[in-house]
Amino acid sequence: MSLEIINTVDKLKLSDQIEQEKISLNLLRQANCKLEESIDILEDQLTSIEDEDNEWKTRYLIQKEMNDYYKRAFFFCDQQIPKAKAIQRTINRAVRRGSKISSYMDLDEDSFQELEDYRTYILKLCRELESRIDQEGKAYYWATEIRKRALIELNYTYIPAPVSKHPVEKKEDEGDRLVKKTQNRTFNSKYGLGSKTSGVKKLPPMHF
Repeated sequence: MSLEIINTVDKLKLSDQIEQEKISLNLLRQANCKLEESIDILEDQLTSIEDEDNEWKTRYLIQKEMNDYYKRAFFFCDQQIPKAKAIQRTINRAVRRGSKISSYMDLDEDSFQELEDYRTYILKLCRELESRIDQEGKAYYWATEIRKRALIELNYTYIPAPVSKHPVEKKEDEGDRLVKKTQNRTFNSKYGLGSKTSGVKKLPPMHF
């Protein structure tokens, strides 16, 4: 075998290896681009989750403050209701006797005014609570929609392989085909590179 033929064989093998490396490099670049896109999407989702967390903390603090207002208002009403009932009983007894209330007792007008003010205040709180419930319902619906979209994206990203009782043939990529193509080639001093099965005669079918 001459040196020129050996060099030609080495060059052909080297060119096959270079081609295979190029294919592998392209595949790695494609995978790298997909990973960068996935990282950007995950970073955006992380930012939105942090913003949502801060928003829910703010909502919690506002609701806690409103609950404190309700507690104080209810406590005051609990303290003033017995006094108002006592005044009402006194008025009823005086009316039954036909007496004038102003001549027999000095009514506590301040208590009535405070009760009326707190009644107005509680009605205002109830309206605010209804508005708050409506806002929380919209926020919950919005958060639920975001979680649904995130789950859909995760389902598209992760698709498990189907379980089959029969073995599935593995598909060969272009790189594996080039490697096998190179391995199946032999050198012939007369014809150059060729397939290993090019000189094999076709065998007759076997009949029993």
